Amino acid sequence: MPGSSAEIAISAGEQPCSQPVEELMARVQTGDLDAYQELIRRYQKKVFRVINSYHRNPEDAMEVLQDTFLKVYNSRRTWERRSSFSGWLYRIAINASIDRHRRAAKVKAASLDEIMESPSHSSATLRSDHSPLSRLRQEERRRMLEDAVRRLPERQREVISLRYFGEMQLEEIARALSLPLGTVKSNLHKAVLSLKEMLMRQREVLI
Repeated sequence: MPGSSAEIAISAGEQPCSQPVEELMARVQTGDLDAYQELIRRYQKKVFRVINSYHRNPEDAMEVLQDTFLKVYNSRRTWERRSSFSGWLYRIAINASIDRHRRAAKVKAASLDEIMESPSHSSATLRSDHSPLSRLRQEERRRMLEDAVRRLPERQREVISLRYFGEMQLEEIARALSLPLGTVKSNLHKAVLSLKEMLMRQREVLI
């Protein structure tokens, strides 16, 4: 039985699994550690992306990732089969991130590389680029994005994180955050517009 976050083995990659997540989680609820590790393999990358939108420091994000899956195991009996597992999981991840911020008494930025171009993104810590010039440009862009995201209201950051990193549908986000669907759509729309506007202003200053 996992006793601390350090004892949870976060694997390097996710392996495909045909078993429905509801059945997998039911096994976890009985204390099946093989099922628990399989659950980690299946969800760790998406969960990391959600968490990384709250933590600029990759080490902080990894620690929260460990804490999240530890809480998943310790709280496994609170999950109900009729509810969305992904919504339950991401809610734990978000709460773990917020708790860390509160303990540190500071708010860190999100890393939302190329958020405007694609609904599916990879974290900078999970992507490699062998061109020094490209890396430099990515770092500069990331700094601009981090500054912009830092100014978003917390609710907007939650919604945009779950949509782009958790790859959740709007209806799933609404259930996970206990919000009306219209409120989720509104927050997502406002967040994207705000980011675009702030980034445009920053680029104008740099020109």
